[in-house]
Amino acid sequence: MQRIIGVLVVLATPLLVAAGDDDVQKEIKALQGTWKAVALEAGGNPLPKEAIPDFTYTIGADGKATGKMAQSEYTATMTVNPKKSPKTIDNVHESGSQKGKGQYGVYKLEGDKLTVCMTPPGRAEGDRPKDFTTKGTTNMVFVFERVKTP
Repeated sequence: MQRIIGVLVVLATPLLVAAGDDDVQKEIKALQGTWKAVALEAGGNPLPKEAIPDFTYTIGADGKATGKMAQSEYTATMTVNPKKSPKTIDNVHESGSQKGKGQYGVYKLEGDKLTVCMTPPGRAEGDRPKDFTTKGTTNMVFVFERVKTP
């Protein structure tokens, strides 16, 4: 469970936007909003629905994001590269127990569903997942759904 929480901490992050990069700007706009974790996989096995932490991830228009769980809230800096295949995401923790540690991952955005496969905090960039599988790795896959605002 601590590993899950550590990875969740990284996902709640501000997005660092490269100035003048239209593709990144468009991707940030597409990622804006509040996301709720609805599925989680580790070690090649999905977690039962009741074991998925209550975790929300809110990304603002300015690229800043906040992650919230029952007893914690945190921030990080996140960069995305929508030009790679699969798209890449990097996080550096700015607060919490993982402060200063980085994570590397891949993601896909399909309408109101965001799927992210990430390394645990502190791994090397060379450990970045190549796809969305976790079997035989310490990586985790999170599936988020966009929270509709009234």
